[in-house]
Amino acid sequence: MTAPIIDMHSHFIPARFPDRPSGVEEPAWPSLKSVPGGAQMFVGDTLFREFESYYWDVEGRIATLDRNDVAVQVISPLPELFSYWLDRRAGAVLTDAMNRECAAMVTESGGRLRGFGILALQDIGKAVEQVAEIAELGLVGVFAGSHVNGVSIANAQFHPVLAALEKHGLALFIHGLKPAGLDRIEGPGLMGAVLGVPYEGTMALGGFIATDVFGRFPKLKIIFAHGGGMIASIIDRMDLVWEKFPGPMQASLNIRPSEYARRFHYDTVVFSPRAVAFLAERFGAGCILAGTDGPTEIGQTDLEDFIAQTGLSQTDRHAILGGNAARVLDISL
Repeated sequence: MTAPIIDMHSHFIPARFPDRPSGVEEPAWPSLKSVPGGAQMFVGDTLFREFESYYWDVEGRIATLDRNDVAVQVISPLPELFSYWLDRRAGAVLTDAMNRECAAMVTESGGRLRGFGILALQDIGKAVEQVAEIAELGLVGVFAGSHVNGVSIANAQFHPVLAALEKHGLALFIHGLKPAGLDRIEGPGLMGAVLGVPYEGTMALGGFIATDVFGRFPKLKIIFAHGGGMIASIIDRMDLVWEKFPGPMQASLNIRPSEYARRFHYDTVVFSPRAVAFLAERFGAGCILAGTDGPTEIGQTDLEDFIAQTGLSQTDRHAILGGNAARVLDISL
């Protein structure tokens, strides 16, 4: 029996961006220029990349879901649209527009799409207001970066946002963003994303563990993109330090880091069934959610076959393919 599949990690861009707010001089404001079959996205005057219409075409997206036997897809804006680096007013306008567009696509899909909103986290007060608005729009959670202009998402200054997410029952989906230390990464420019994005996710996750995020927000649901980065490989090191240096570590964390890590959730976008199996071994299959990272060129396709190759039990595979996401994101199948 085939399990209903939920792809909880997929991106969109709007068919058009809103106009830049009057009186705001924001050189990084995004725009689109139509080309055959899609559009070119510009950041200011600089071409970012070209996108196929799939990114905003709900009908075309649903046709692709049908071909891939995906029951529900959860969409979120591209990480490049988080907009933390923009002027506060510009960031608020752009993120509000992305949230409305996401909700409109969800409505148009007739139940096949769900959505994560984004927040103008450079303005905490505005971000808290946006959490309530995202809940009213019927989205399932918030998509956020690993840091906001160099400040970890695990930092206490973002606690009002986490409190609002917990209050409204919304999940927090975290993705590595603008990696630090790019000047120390050799090779082609793409190596920054290959190495840096998982590193950023690991840093955020480690920060949440070390500061006992669930001690403050016990009902908060936190999901990490790309399997939580390197957390499954370094968690034993954290356990060792927790044991050997109980003064500084156990003062803020009263259980082993490896046990604490089982309270987070992780997507399957790790590009290896063996890596998914390792995550399941370390943290339990119940915390793993299937995702493709589509429709990017490096998206992870054919989820059913990919998860079948993990060698996990049928019960665990079905949970990963859809059951876990349905529970965590409150999606009816």
